[in-house]
Amino acid sequence: MLSWINSHNPFPGQFLFLDRDGVINADSPDYITTWNQFEFYPDALEALTWLRERRVNTIVISNQSALNRGMMTHEDFWDMHTRMIQGIEDAGGTILAAFYCPHRPDENCRCRKPSPGMIDAARQLFHITSGDCYFIGDKPSDLLAAERGGCTGVLLARPSRTGEALCAGAPPLDRALVCRATLMEAVQAIYPLPGSDVPRSGMT
Repeated sequence: MLSWINSHNPFPGQFLFLDRDGVINADSPDYITTWNQFEFYPDALEALTWLRERRVNTIVISNQSALNRGMMTHEDFWDMHTRMIQGIEDAGGTILAAFYCPHRPDENCRCRKPSPGMIDAARQLFHITSGDCYFIGDKPSDLLAAERGGCTGVLLARPSRTGEALCAGAPPLDRALVCRATLMEAVQAIYPLPGSDVPRSGMT
């Protein structure tokens, strides 16, 4: 497991876990291996700014097996991470920490989603004990990791990712599932403003 900690002093209150590829930036079936391939979703930058203004601690939880597949170097990986953090901060947002699994599926590690290892590590580091935690991801494996890590899974089904199929294929969960088309819509559903009529749970 690889980790990056921005601060050991989080805001008091809420914690939100986010996947990276497909949530913060556009994903690719060929993997994102260089900064030139990294493309922020504008709504993601807007959402991260919105979360910072509301003092929600945001933690990235991401599988990055391109590392152990030999498709990218650690230097390129950390360069991309550093540029991502800078881009988020330039837009007004912030990331408290990031946890990455570099392993291939055949390595049978304990951190690769859908295992909850990265969530467990974040919980231990920041003493996150509240059950009112959310994980926003764009794949069923994210929802399973959320369930196993004691979080409510939130499926982000962008139109380009055939959202209806993603929602229909989501695993059965004990916790509420919110399905939204953009990260901004998702965070506003999780943390509704006073007087808002946005539903907090349920498939839409």
